[in-house]
Amino acid sequence: MSTTTPQTPTDQAPTPPTPPTPQPPTAEAPRTTLPVRAPLPPGAAESRRRPGAGRASDAYALLGALAGAIGLTTLLFRYLLPLNGPLGFTVTTWLIFLGLYGLLVAQDENGLAVRDRLAAAVIHSIAALVLLALFFTIGFTLYKGAQALPHRNFYTQDMSGASSLTPLTTGGVLHAVVGTLEQIGIALLITVPLGVSCAVFLTEVPGRFARFVRTIVEAMTALPSVLAGLFIYAVFVLLLGLGRSGFAAGCALAVMMLPIIIRASDVVLRLVPGSLKEASYALGSGKLRTVWQVVLPTARSGLTTAVILGTARGIGETSPVLLTAGYNKAFNADPFHGPQVSLPLLVFTLVRLPSTAQIARGFGAAAVLLVLVLALFVVARIIGGRAPGQLTNRQQRRRRTASARTAARFAPPAAVGTPPTLMPANAVSRNTPDTPDRKESVVRRSTSALLHRGAAPVAALLMLALGLVLSAAPRAAASNYVPISGAGSTWSSNAIDAWTTNVKQYGMQINFDATGSSDGRAKFKNGAVDFGVSEIPYGLTDQGVYEAPPSRHFAYMPIVAGGTSFMYNLKINGQRVTNLRLSGATIAGIFTGTITRWNDPAVAADNPGLTLPARQIVPVVRSDGSGTTAQLTTWMSLRQQSLWDAYCVKAGRTAPCGVTSFYPTVPSKGFIALSGSQGVSGFVAQDQNEGSITYVEYSYALNTGFPVAKMLNAAHYYVAPTAPDVAVALTQARINADLTQQLTGVYDSTDPRTYPLSSYSYMILPTALESGFNQDKGRTLGAFAYYFLCQGQQQAPDLGYSPLPINLVQAALNQVRRIPGVVAQNITISSCNNPTFSTDGTNTLAKTAPYPAACDKQGTVQCGAGGGAGTGGGSGGTAGAGGGTNGAGGGAPGTGATSGTAGTGAATAGTGTTNGAGAGKAAGATSAGAAAAADPGLAGGGGGSTGGGSSGGGAQVVADPVAIAATSGSGLQHTLMLLAGLLLGSIVVLPPVIARRAARRRAGL
Repeated sequence: MSTTTPQTPTDQAPTPPTPPTPQPPTAEAPRTTLPVRAPLPPGAAESRRRPGAGRASDAYALLGALAGAIGLTTLLFRYLLPLNGPLGFTVTTWLIFLGLYGLLVAQDENGLAVRDRLAAAVIHSIAALVLLALFFTIGFTLYKGAQALPHRNFYTQDMSGASSLTPLTTGGVLHAVVGTLEQIGIALLITVPLGVSCAVFLTEVPGRFARFVRTIVEAMTALPSVLAGLFIYAVFVLLLGLGRSGFAAGCALAVMMLPIIIRASDVVLRLVPGSLKEASYALGSGKLRTVWQVVLPTARSGLTTAVILGTARGIGETSPVLLTAGYNKAFNADPFHGPQVSLPLLVFTLVRLPSTAQIARGFGAAAVLLVLVLALFVVARIIGGRAPGQLTNRQQRRRRTASARTAARFAPPAAVGTPPTLMPANAVSRNTPDTPDRKESVVRRSTSALLHRGAAPVAALLMLALGLVLSAAPRAAASNYVPISGAGSTWSSNAIDAWTTNVKQYGMQINFDATGSSDGRAKFKNGAVDFGVSEIPYGLTDQGVYEAPPSRHFAYMPIVAGGTSFMYNLKINGQRVTNLRLSGATIAGIFTGTITRWNDPAVAADNPGLTLPARQIVPVVRSDGSGTTAQLTTWMSLRQQSLWDAYCVKAGRTAPCGVTSFYPTVPSKGFIALSGSQGVSGFVAQDQNEGSITYVEYSYALNTGFPVAKMLNAAHYYVAPTAPDVAVALTQARINADLTQQLTGVYDSTDPRTYPLSSYSYMILPTALESGFNQDKGRTLGAFAYYFLCQGQQQAPDLGYSPLPINLVQAALNQVRRIPGVVAQNITISSCNNPTFSTDGTNTLAKTAPYPAACDKQGTVQCGAGGGAGTGGGSGGTAGAGGGTNGAGGGAPGTGATSGTAGTGAATAGTGTTNGAGAGKAAGATSAGAAAAADPGLAGGGGGSTGGGSSGGGAQVVADPVAIAATSGSGLQHTLMLLAGLLLGSIVVLPPVIARRAARRRAGL
């Protein structure tokens, strides 16, 4: 079928064409325009710039920005702004460097290059900071432990023979190394099979339960280590009654390491290509065989990394080991019985002690821990660091043997006895049995190989620990005494540490954890330790809670006396103050937050010879339950009740506050709370913590080398907590029938030699056989008590304590007889050589105690620091005040005291002065040789003067108060400084920016 188009009739005129409608101009599509490159000169080669290559301008920009940043920061910190400190200087320099570097790079680079250079500078700076922190950590550890590391005994001995007074030629870390290896080995034996198995389950068996388990594992990765320790402690020690041991510590470490290994292994197993598993399934292998022979070997390197991550988490932990294994100074290779220390716990314990030798041992132990971790890391990488499919020579031989065995199975029957050509003859004779077991399970062979690889790290650890145990076993001498353990007071821990070291010669092993008096009482009450040590008896009400005595039979026994001192860190014009004096009201004001600056009028009234700085007072208190806190709050509740009750109300407690072992803190008062006597004394002893003060047993200040404040007593004399003054004070203590103490008479003693905050520390003894305490332990505890009640008291003054008087020693010996299993001894009191004993029964140390100098009288200018007038560890001061030799003489040089007693000199005309003041009178004119502006504790005041002239006396040093500009409160000064800084920044920044914009504008034209 066709169609025709109608034709136009011929008689019709044609229609003229319609002109096209003009269209709006369309935008031309963007085109890529290539730059026109100028032709190279004849014979010239094209030169291209590599992206990573540097140019001279890059080096100039880098060095110029660094130099400009250092100079500008120095100008800001030193002259223009009230800024200081190395950290602020470094951060400011870095920020200015980035700004200047960007400006300099922008002079000849575009914006993309500037951003790239700045990003590179930031990344390289962060990398350098991380490396610097790593090198500093390692270097500082090696530097602090350098004194202990060169000694051979440091690696071959334990700490049972070393105390704070023992030189570095005795004592070592062998027991801690063995404990660490055994505990981490036990943890690996638990966590490696469980962790890898759980990761395989999560990867290969997906579902709701797998998602639930993965959620639990991820939550456990954030589990605090102390909770893991508490869980194992509650199960092993409290519930099962197994006691603390290395095995319990290994289980606690396993609780922490398990989620890390599971999570890391899960991630690694997910990365195994699915095609490998599909190929295994296609060849007829089941899921189990695929996992053993494909998945796990492929992920071997990653699984090793997962084990390393878990080991790194557990090997450096302290709190779970302290809770579950306890602290032990002696070698203990048995992980199932008795306390067992680890390297981290040993480091934590030693570096907090005041002795420099113990601190050196602690850092040396940290260095050993670093080397041990590095060694374990290298061993793990060697064992599991091969890539998938990479076989050792032994594995290649085994594979050739297996291939030959498979070929023999399919060989013709006549050729079965003939060795295949694919297998070496020697391989057949060694590995192919006469009748091959064709039913041997492939899964069994794979499992054996996997266990061999997985157990290699653990076996290496156990073999190393076994070698150390065997090497140290001959050194362990047989003993008739069994080990015993105790816990409690840090107040008396320095004395107990020395005693436990000394009794090692008799075969006694005494393990003592200085965890605080409250913790010691709680552990004794729960039966976790054999004895406790505390300054607080049971039966007190603390914060409205009554502490009931334990159900087990017990008795109190005094062990040592001492003074609770006020250790401080204060300098005037860069020189340390060593002769600070404080009254009771001033001490209460400091520790209740009503006195906040060192130049407070109350502090100045106690110290007329010091011009104190306007520095903030930082009170450092105990955060744990402490007998030291109880002693201080007992005194404040009885003698400074109004201040103490008002402070307690601000802290959220009810008044009257009374005695407490947990010091209340008010956040707005700026108090710092730290655990243990080692913690508070260590904080004050740091140079950067100038202005801080704490309450601690005198032993810590003496061994740390820091001074303590002389305290005003009821006789209006300022007295230091020395052994004789404590002995004098405790003659007024009232002893209860149970040998606990009442110290009201000590606070009010009118003897000028009395130190008011003197007291005893008590050991809590078991007096009946019970679960966990038998006659063997009683025999050891009794022998230990006999030792420190007699011979041990001789060391008390050297350690910073005061020996027990004869009446308390006799009463304590009667308490020892109540210990079940004790071998009673008839000790002759006169043979103990106790410094307090005398033939007539009086306290010799108290009778011979020297009276304080006249310059220690309230209202007088205090004694200078020279000649031993300083206190605590700061007794070696500079020159004394006045004309006496090493003393504080008045007027013309008189009878100077060479042994620390202030000299007394008579003025040429008029009345001689009392010790230290040097106020001579002549012709009615009085002049103060040691004026209030002088600091006798630093450089000595002047001697007395005759009329208008002076005689005797050293150079006068004026200690001006130090005012910190940042807190001076001058708004105009700060505004001017800010404007100066902005102006300086404008001068440095604006010219390059303006020049750059002008260059771009010219280029656009």
